[in-house]
Amino acid sequence: MKKITIVLLLILTIQSGLSQSNYNFEVENIPYQDLTNSTSLNNGIIWDDPGYTIPIGFTFTLGTHSFNTIYIVDWGLGGALSSSPTEAGNVPALALLTQDLVSFESGGSSTSPISYQLDGSAGNRILKIEWKNFGFFEDSTGNDFMNMQLWLYEETNVIEYRYGPNAINNPADTFEGLTGFQVELITSFNFDTAMVTDNAYLLSGNPASPTLVTYLAGENIDFELALNGAIPNGTVYRFLPENLSVTAINKPIINIYPNPATNFVYLQSPNAITGVTIYNALGSIVRECNESFNKLDVSNLVPGVYIMEVSTDKGKSVLKFVKR
Repeated sequence: MKKITIVLLLILTIQSGLSQSNYNFEVENIPYQDLTNSTSLNNGIIWDDPGYTIPIGFTFTLGTHSFNTIYIVDWGLGGALSSSPTEAGNVPALALLTQDLVSFESGGSSTSPISYQLDGSAGNRILKIEWKNFGFFEDSTGNDFMNMQLWLYEETNVIEYRYGPNAINNPADTFEGLTGFQVELITSFNFDTAMVTDNAYLLSGNPASPTLVTYLAGENIDFELALNGAIPNGTVYRFLPENLSVTAINKPIINIYPNPATNFVYLQSPNAITGVTIYNALGSIVRECNESFNKLDVSNLVPGVYIMEVSTDKGKSVLKFVKR
């Protein structure tokens, strides 16, 4: 069997007192859209265990690591990325899938492009990386396929794993003997000592509404943990640095009303509001205001769910609201 995943390298004994990076987690279903102006990484070359270098375009922070280049790493079997291309030192690992991914081909060329694009303006950019119509090394039928994207947000350091159309008709092979796909976010792993040195997050249960299982440095991690089946088309797994959690809305420094809204929303805060950025469900900025106010006109927004990032003189808060 070909698979030698990053998780098999982990020897989880570690001294206490190391750094801890906390992320909250939420799931949303958003219509999947292919990238339209992306830069190819494989340029038609058939790939297996690919290794590619991607300029982020800004400095991204994941836990205790800050970096402006990200790598699809060959030691991650196609579906994992890190701030380093080599198995050395202390690095994070973003594993959209830990199964062994491969390119389909036709006429000697790849039909599974991997590409990236940078959207937005400085300060509010999003790096988007796409794996399109790829297959699985262990799938004996050669018919199972999937699509997925990684989004990294400049201002908030939010991480999104986005999953698109797929057909998994041979789960016994494609899931490699597990109950489903494996999805992980490891905020720091030291290859020199073979130790997890910060929090690790694994998903289990229903892929449409998974359970986030958190392991601290030094804990014994169950790397056979997996989802129960394929990930539905349009699923977004969102990892938010703890201070930006949309789900922590019971204790915000901002109140928003009415919600849902039709024409206007009102913002109430004990702190001075200095600006607002509104993102649509696709992660694009639809409104931006860099001044003090407490009433915002949303009448021109298309009905749907939006994320509002509110800046105050004491920090930022992220809220969700619905436009009717």
